[in-house]
Amino acid sequence: MAMSVSANADVSCQPIYGGGETCIQVGNVFINKTVQNPQTGSFVDNLGVNDPKHSPSSNVTFQITVTNNGGNTISKVTVKDILPQFVDFVSGTGNFDSNSKTLTFEVGDLKAGESRTFTVVGKTQTQDKFSQGITCVVNQSTANNNGQESSDNAQFCIEKPVLGEVTTKGGLKVFPSQPVTKAPATGPEMLGLLGLIPSGALGFYLRKRASK
Repeated sequence: MAMSVSANADVSCQPIYGGGETCIQVGNVFINKTVQNPQTGSFVDNLGVNDPKHSPSSNVTFQITVTNNGGNTISKVTVKDILPQFVDFVSGTGNFDSNSKTLTFEVGDLKAGESRTFTVVGKTQTQDKFSQGITCVVNQSTANNNGQESSDNAQFCIEKPVLGEVTTKGGLKVFPSQPVTKAPATGPEMLGLLGLIPSGALGFYLRKRASK
């Protein structure tokens, strides 16, 4: 993913697993993109392969924070949020283009030092869209002010459960209950054994009488 920023901005970027970059920007407009941890509910910059994962057909919540680092009010900032593959749009401020999977909205009259946070919700696609295992994707947001653009990304991973495996809403595995060992049944088959008792007693009596 290409990224262009204001000539007046200082930017430090690092590549992230799954593609793209995560950037720290210093300039007139600062945009910060975060994704919600499905287990803790907190918002973080990225979720890697060793972090909690989303599951197919689950909502993924993002936050976009736009900050004016300049000394003057910015009349208009155009924000674009590009959803990655395997994620469909659910809700968010602005207009969503399903062809480009891009949500666009404007932030007006952003005062010096002011920050505004916006929430975008997507939904991962159904299990049949994923290969077995873990798929990591990157969600990108950009902020444009008079042709000067800054951007930030948020990575998260989706894990398709193993066939037959059951998970909780947070992605934790649910193990089936273990079978209980049962004692042998004492049903009708025991009646035959009980029937031998009188026969045994009669034989003992006749044997004792014959010995006299």
